[in-house]
Amino acid sequence: MTEKNNFPDTVELNGADCFLLQLDHLMWSSSKQRNVCTFVLTLDQRIDLENLTRSLSTNPAYQWICSLRLKKGFPFTLAKWVFNNKVGLAEINEHHLKNTNDVPDSLLATELNLNKQAAFKVDLVQLPENTGSLIVFTWHHVLMDARGGESFIRYLGSKGASEPKEWVARHTDRLPLKERADIAQKMKQFLYDTSELPLLSLYQKTSIKPVLRYRTLSFSTPQSKQINEQAKAQGAGFLQSAFYLASTACAVARIQQQRAPFTTEDMLVPIPLDRRLRGAQTPIIGNQVTFLFYRLPKQLLLNTQDCTVELINQMKQLMRSDNPNHYVIMMDFLRRIPGLFYRMMLKAPTKGLMASFFYSDTGDLLQDCDHLFGSSINKAVHYPPNLYPPGMTFVFNRFQGCLQLTLAYMESVINEQEVDQLFVELSTVLLGNDAN
Repeated sequence: MTEKNNFPDTVELNGADCFLLQLDHLMWSSSKQRNVCTFVLTLDQRIDLENLTRSLSTNPAYQWICSLRLKKGFPFTLAKWVFNNKVGLAEINEHHLKNTNDVPDSLLATELNLNKQAAFKVDLVQLPENTGSLIVFTWHHVLMDARGGESFIRYLGSKGASEPKEWVARHTDRLPLKERADIAQKMKQFLYDTSELPLLSLYQKTSIKPVLRYRTLSFSTPQSKQINEQAKAQGAGFLQSAFYLASTACAVARIQQQRAPFTTEDMLVPIPLDRRLRGAQTPIIGNQVTFLFYRLPKQLLLNTQDCTVELINQMKQLMRSDNPNHYVIMMDFLRRIPGLFYRMMLKAPTKGLMASFFYSDTGDLLQDCDHLFGSSINKAVHYPPNLYPPGMTFVFNRFQGCLQLTLAYMESVINEQEVDQLFVELSTVLLGNDAN
């Protein structure tokens, strides 16, 4: 039996949540993957399963979030999370590693079927020779975004942590229906224009079942500082993320050129943009994101600095035209459209490709939080969902001052040798050891 306390009984899905719900359908149909986020923390002390279970099972917020179930309702009605006090808490499974510290593949391929189970779960992994533990937090992307997930985990595991001020975003006044419809239509046309084919992609149609893999690339503190200086030198100023994206785009373009010289096309890269105020950790539930859509001309993909400057210029133009807010309006406007028609609209501009690759910068992980459940945190890694096609997702962030990258990829899109080359290219460009 769960305890609800003062948490809401129902939470309507916002526009971004509904968008991600449709992506979940597309992912499942194309690769049997779900739109699931995984956040893994490495702790320097062994955490006892019984103590972890007791700590979480007595936490009202954990009880509440594990008792939420998705209710989609009828066509043209809003989907929502509904609290169900009759469902029990899922068991926290314990896993033991004998000779490796790597997260088991099975935990990075959790399905989380929203029709049958909770949208949040926890697994405990014991490292060899009592050297510490991994705590694997998994949640469906429709429930919350990366920042929301981190904030929730911080609250669950930090003793004396104050309760979040805002679990769910407050409703704001909306524009009149006709004005919202006009904005949505103009935004749709912008997306069609930006997504005009052909586009560069490493995806190749094949009958081989796509298999999801992850690789990480980490930099030391001195290297991270060197990368920041290189970002400024390449024209990014204090917007280092533009330099990370430019470096990634150029590295992917080089892989494509190696496969088929002189066939590089423009790139389409949608970038999630956190709508929270700077430094804010709440609200927790619901994705507080919009998107920026960049189209990178093929002639710029040979030069990182040119690509960085172009990204900065496009960002300024998009912000001045209020493009991110218009996308929020469009997503909100589309919430009542039946899923089948929604998914047809998503795939139409690029005939199912969606993007050249996916990219995000999730910022500083667990900033000012270095302990959880009484143990020091040695490592924190986001393992992102990966839509196929394009089958490649790059996530940059920083943990304890060090830049790190997690790459999610499908083996049918890029092979191990090409991933090795990609990481060498990225390291070289990010550190400024490239003549380019």
